Amino acid sequence: MTIDKLATTVSSLKADLHIHTTFSDGTLTPDTILKYANECKLGALSITDHDNVGALKYAESRSSEYEIEFIPGIEISCRMEDIEIHMLGYFIDPEDKRLLNYLEFFQNERILRARKILDCLKEHDMMIQWEELKEISGGGSIGRPHIAELMVRKNYVMDYKDAFDNYLGDNCSCYIPKYKISPCEAIKLIAAAGGISFIAHPGVDVNEDELVSLIGLGVDGIETIHPKHSAEEVEKLRKIVREYHLQESGGSDFHGNKKLGPRIGDFTIPYDMVSRLKDYYNRVNLP
Repeated sequence: MTIDKLATTVSSLKADLHIHTTFSDGTLTPDTILKYANECKLGALSITDHDNVGALKYAESRSSEYEIEFIPGIEISCRMEDIEIHMLGYFIDPEDKRLLNYLEFFQNERILRARKILDCLKEHDMMIQWEELKEISGGGSIGRPHIAELMVRKNYVMDYKDAFDNYLGDNCSCYIPKYKISPCEAIKLIAAAGGISFIAHPGVDVNEDELVSLIGLGVDGIETIHPKHSAEEVEKLRKIVREYHLQESGGSDFHGNKKLGPRIGDFTIPYDMVSRLKDYYNRVNLP
């Protein structure tokens, strides 16, 4: 292949930097994710499981077999006053001790939360056993999507949406808030693990004033491309990226076939943007 053809091939590649697996609340394994990404001809992807890095080492070791460039990531749950914020971390070290200590603590909090939700469901005559929940989670983080799936399987609700709209969703009868750290703490955790931090789907969660406050905490970038961002929101966010000299990322926020939403590759960024992220990462991590 000539240099010109190689450059054309690289420039046409796409990347999806927001994907979840069975290690958090996704329904597909890391291996299946890589397979789908290869079929979609993605040039790069990042697995960003919620508060979990269990999929990263395996996915990284297998990514070359699927001819996919792999960027280790995470999505950390945060709270700023009464607002839920999600912080994406890219290029993290999944073996960083400070990060792992926090994730272990957080997983214990998730278990306590899940048990409280099951107790609440019992009051609605929905009997779900802890062992059933552990089995369906496949050894990954236990979350509301796993409980919803069991509710559907046991015919307690019509579908996943019914489970969340009437029982598990925010402010519903069996909603239990989860433990969250501050965005500032999340940024520090990501930085300590050698990564760079991005505000996830800001067009969904925060208004412009709140976004500016978050930027002031020292984030490296914001997620501009997301299924819930309109074209107008994308342009608005890109204007903010330019104004504050930030980086941008994007992806499908894919969770799997059992959660209604986009598929891998439906929402992507050009590979050129990945190259810029890598250049930025290398600059801020100079020895």
